[in-house]
Amino acid sequence: MRNLFRSSVLLLFLLSACNFPGPGQTVVPETAPARPTDTPAQDVPYTECGFAWAREPLAELSKEFDTALKAAQPQASGYAEAYGENCLNSQGEVVRFLAMQTDFYVTLKVRDLEDKQILGELIEQVLAAVSEFPVNETPGPQPGTVGITFEAPGDELRLWFTQLEAQAAIDKGLQGEELFNSLQAE
Repeated sequence: MRNLFRSSVLLLFLLSACNFPGPGQTVVPETAPARPTDTPAQDVPYTECGFAWAREPLAELSKEFDTALKAAQPQASGYAEAYGENCLNSQGEVVRFLAMQTDFYVTLKVRDLEDKQILGELIEQVLAAVSEFPVNETPGPQPGTVGITFEAPGDELRLWFTQLEAQAAIDKGLQGEELFNSLQAE
């Protein structure tokens, strides 16, 4: 059983090493800094990698996103992170980070977690702020996720949904309580 586990781990590592960069992914030589910036790197020759899921903070985008949130809801706070893969060299060192998407996280103070109409209206304000940062202007080629934490005295409620799910609900004309119920069910 132990040998089967070791073989499985080795196979997973070897298979992950076969991941070559896809369209739109930049490749950075091994001399590149281990931590990314908010600005994408230039295209350079390919370096062999093993890949591991990772998140990277986006300081400048987080500041801009938090400011956009506070304009709509002064008690709100938020930040953004890139989600993707670290390229690991044969020594296990991070060579570069390849962003797949940008995720947005929000915390909102509320009085009552049972008032779905108000929670839905707050989601609308959050989505308006997220829409100020389109996918083609943020790290990663695909739409990310939105995480909202509603904090009430003595309790909290968390929602997690994709930007695509949110857009589909908006396209259906859902607002307020209907929007909340739709995204809570996802």
